[in-house]
Amino acid sequence: MTRGITVIGGATGGMLPGLLLAGPIGALVGTVVGAALGAIADRASVRPVVAISVIAGASTGAFVGAAIARVLCLPATCVWIEIVAGIVTGVGALIGVGLIAALTARSFDEYREAMDANRPPPTTGCSRDDDCVE
Repeated sequence: MTRGITVIGGATGGMLPGLLLAGPIGALVGTVVGAALGAIADRASVRPVVAISVIAGASTGAFVGAAIARVLCLPATCVWIEIVAGIVTGVGALIGVGLIAALTARSFDEYREAMDANRPPPTTGCSRDDDCVE
C-alpha cells in the first residue's frame, strides 16, 4: 500500500508544477519524473510522507527556477535557459528539502527511541555520554 502512496504522491507532486510551467506536456513529463522518483524512494524504503515532501519540494524548486528565467527573458527566446534553471534549482531544492526532511525524521526517531526506553529525550547540545547538568 505504501508503494502506491509514494508513487502516486510523487506523480502528483511532479505533475502540478509541470502543468503550471509547460501545460499538458509539462504535466506529463512532471508526472513521469515524479512517479519515477516515488518508485526510487519506495525501493530505498523512504517513508511516504518524507518522499512526497522531498519530491514536491524539488519540483516546486524546479518550477520557481524556470519561472524566474521565463520572467527575465523575452517570450520564447530562452527556452534552454529555462530548462537549465529549472534543473539546477530543482536539484538544489531536492538536496535542501531532502536534508531537512532526513534530519527531522531522525530527530523524531531518536525521541521515540528514548521514550520507548524510558529515558529522557535528547536535548540540543547534549550528547548521550554527557550529563548536561546545569
